[in-house]
Amino acid sequence: MIPKTQRDEIISLIKREVVPAIGCTEPVAVALCVAKATELLGTLPQQINVALSSNVLKNAMGVGIPGTGMIGLPIAIALGATIGKSEYQLEVLKDVCPEAVENGKRYIDSGAIKITLNENAPSKLHIEVTAIDGIESAKAVISVAHTNFVHLSKNDEVLLSKEIGEDAAVDNDNDIRLNLATVWEFAMESPLEEIEFILEAKRLNKAAALQAFEGNYGHSLGSTIRNNGKSLIGDNPMSHMIAYTSAACDARMAGAMIPVMSNSGSGNQGITATMPVVSYAEDINATEEQTIRALTLSHLTSIYIKQSLGRL
Repeated sequence: MIPKTQRDEIISLIKREVVPAIGCTEPVAVALCVAKATELLGTLPQQINVALSSNVLKNAMGVGIPGTGMIGLPIAIALGATIGKSEYQLEVLKDVCPEAVENGKRYIDSGAIKITLNENAPSKLHIEVTAIDGIESAKAVISVAHTNFVHLSKNDEVLLSKEIGEDAAVDNDNDIRLNLATVWEFAMESPLEEIEFILEAKRLNKAAALQAFEGNYGHSLGSTIRNNGKSLIGDNPMSHMIAYTSAACDARMAGAMIPVMSNSGSGNQGITATMPVVSYAEDINATEEQTIRALTLSHLTSIYIKQSLGRL
């Protein structure tokens, strides 16, 4: 069995990377950065300048923003400024309500928001926000990971400055470096009480899938496969896995106001690491222990892959 100190490091890594998120993580990360800049400024900005890497701009411009019935960056930025709380991290917009949406629309109409492409961004995931009120200004920068602030400043005072780049440390300089042998041994042999927290991923992501089955989100792919796909791909564990996974993704990408458990900053990756395991476990009547260990193996494997490939 892996030594206790090393298990604790891996558990800490999982708890940092497998976290709840509401909505597509790219516009939510932009909203988070806006919320932080607004908090530093101390008042609602008269102007917000947002400069984004091409990958963030591409991924954020056409997805639903939770609780708004709207798509794209302007409403995410407006809500980040008006009701966003950076302490909520990837749930930064969870306080959204109809009144907040109307206020956000008015803020957009005021012309306060300017969005540009940063062609020289130092990482694939890079967000720079400058919030301005008269002669006062505040700046927040997220880079490499969706919640990784690398720069914070107000006026000429730098409050935080970290190295930027794909190889830069994210959040913790001492993250354990994984390999598949370690991933397998940890998932299969760790005491169950140490890893049972991973069941929260099952609860959140299955709830998202069930909500999608009951509603009409995105392309309704999950519901279509579940209700009409039996004649094409059969009524079997594989079709069940596809239906549940695509349904949960449908709901979050369409802007359903429901949290999902993300993995390495990606909600869809968190769903993909969760729902095939959950669906198959239910089909074969797996024990709770088997489900916990399989979910741990799946999520930790995803983290291991992202350590090598990057997040975006």
